[in-house]
Amino acid sequence: MIYIIDDDVSVIRAFGIFLKSAGLEFNSFESADNFLSGYKPANNDLIVLDLNLPGMNGSDLLKKFKCDNIHIPVIVVTAHDEPQSRQSCKEYGVLAYLRKPVDGEALIDIIKFHIGNENSLTIN
Repeated sequence: MIYIIDDDVSVIRAFGIFLKSAGLEFNSFESADNFLSGYKPANNDLIVLDLNLPGMNGSDLLKKFKCDNIHIPVIVVTAHDEPQSRQSCKEYGVLAYLRKPVDGEALIDIIKFHIGNENSLTIN
């Protein structure tokens, strides 16, 4: 399952179109808090995460994953590219860091590459 966490409904809609066209299942959440309340860990999950979210932001969610020892692959997307954001994402081990607007084909390629590598998609 691919989880899209973004507060911009038009971004969710666009990513959903890309994912559906690639035959991938997805679920979307408009906040990290909503995601955490509805998420049930499973193998082969992947998150497409916006950094700038209301309430708990994307960086806070990555920090929570690290503190709680949750290992789930994350692709970060952001409209506000900053060196500090890139560095913290690198430290949290995100799969990819993409600037908005995101090229849909590039996003699908990254997802498919990591889905094909089962070792990178395990949750402990």
